[in-house]
Amino acid sequence: MKKIVKYTFLTLLSGWLAIGCTSNFEEYNTDPYAPQEADPNMLLPTMVEALMYVQQNDSQMVDQMVGALGGYLTCSNRWGGMNFDTFNPSADWNQQAYNLIFQDIYPNLFKISEFSQESGHWWAIANIVRAAAMIRVTDTYGPIPYSQVKDGLMYVPYDSHEEVYTNIFNDLQNAAKTLSDYATQYPSSKPFTNDAIYGGDYAAWARLANSLSLRIAMRTGNEEGVKTAIANQVGLITTNAQNAMVNPGVQGNPYQLASASWGDLRVSSSITDYMNGYKDPRRAAYFTKCSFPGYTDQYIGMRSGEAQFDKADVSSYSLPNLTAASYLPYFVAAETQFLLAEAALKGWTSGDAKSYYEAGIRLSMEQNGVSGDDVTNYIADTESTPADHTGDPRGATYNYDRATTVKIAWDAETTNEKHLEQIITQKWIANYPMGIEAWAEYRRTGYPELAPSLDNLSTDGVDTRRGARRLVYPISERDYNTTNYQNAVANLLGGQDTQAKDLFWAKKD
Repeated sequence: MKKIVKYTFLTLLSGWLAIGCTSNFEEYNTDPYAPQEADPNMLLPTMVEALMYVQQNDSQMVDQMVGALGGYLTCSNRWGGMNFDTFNPSADWNQQAYNLIFQDIYPNLFKISEFSQESGHWWAIANIVRAAAMIRVTDTYGPIPYSQVKDGLMYVPYDSHEEVYTNIFNDLQNAAKTLSDYATQYPSSKPFTNDAIYGGDYAAWARLANSLSLRIAMRTGNEEGVKTAIANQVGLITTNAQNAMVNPGVQGNPYQLASASWGDLRVSSSITDYMNGYKDPRRAAYFTKCSFPGYTDQYIGMRSGEAQFDKADVSSYSLPNLTAASYLPYFVAAETQFLLAEAALKGWTSGDAKSYYEAGIRLSMEQNGVSGDDVTNYIADTESTPADHTGDPRGATYNYDRATTVKIAWDAETTNEKHLEQIITQKWIANYPMGIEAWAEYRRTGYPELAPSLDNLSTDGVDTRRGARRLVYPISERDYNTTNYQNAVANLLGGQDTQAKDLFWAKKD
């Protein structure tokens, strides 16, 4: 990382206080020489970036460092010994996934609110982006302020975790209808010209909103929500042409920069071990081969959570196989099929879970340039299981006993729990490298079996096998939203603002 402290605590705090104490957003981050009338085309791009950060330091602080808890990537730098994967992040780093996203969403949302009078297509697209970004925050921290946040009122009571998802679901569904109706009535109109995901296609945004509704309904066990999303006439993301992919533009892909240029990021052993065991034909699209002498024909990931190492000693592990121009995924069609497979497994929708499961694998293979017999043979594989992490070039201390024997081919004779493990495992592989989403699903289901961190430096009870269950709230919430923070911890988190506290939808064993 060039400057890990781009957003210092004082900078964040002063910016956050400005948001919390005033409604004069015209004076916040405003170019005095620019036109002062709100222009959604200028305001929305900053909001959209909070869905999957492109800016290099923001990406590293949120999607890469917190996202490493999802088992895709490992930080190959220690930065003084306080890290998420050893469960002892600094207070400054810990608050980034909260404060950064809030700051990127709300000032511009409030301007669009005033401009649109909270109606019409601009308000709908802004609400989708706000809801989508807050999914990331609530998945990471738990209960958050949501329904009562208004211009000039940022330090407000927290919604319960269940209420956050209910409100987000409703916002997504309402906005999806508005945009779908607009796209139907004005099919050639694309007012959002600075759209880095869908090029202003409102029908595509409506599908994304509905697909996110399905995602969070499944996460929270909301059967009616799942059924509503499936039945919604705006549809779901079902083809790779409909994928929500973020164009990195001139800034370049931040994962490529952090790994190939800075040397701060390597592929995690958790995913390389699974995919090596499966002889997965997507490996070449996902990873480079490692550069350890004698191992250059292998994909070898780095174990997470090692407290101390020399950066140069771990530089030869596999990297994510990306270029500066590689797009960043935010929601892909394969995930929809795996969500439908789980819904079918639970009896919440018609259709065959096996068919949805295999369709998800095929879509992921297609997305990554794999076709023909490679796909057919992979889906039919009844023998392969995830590999153990043996033979690591840096020594036998990297051995660990793997419990799972999950296979690829759907076995009609096995249990629903085994089928769930298959669905989540393949969804995890397909969603690479969306680490925050992977971490949420791991906590919800217990799958896949991630390699435990080598060193556990937590002081608040994190279990090494289960890993961190959430992040603690930012210092700014404790210091400046004190009463609401205390009430949330006492009444909504059982008095435990710790990394070890399970969120309501998490698997508890």
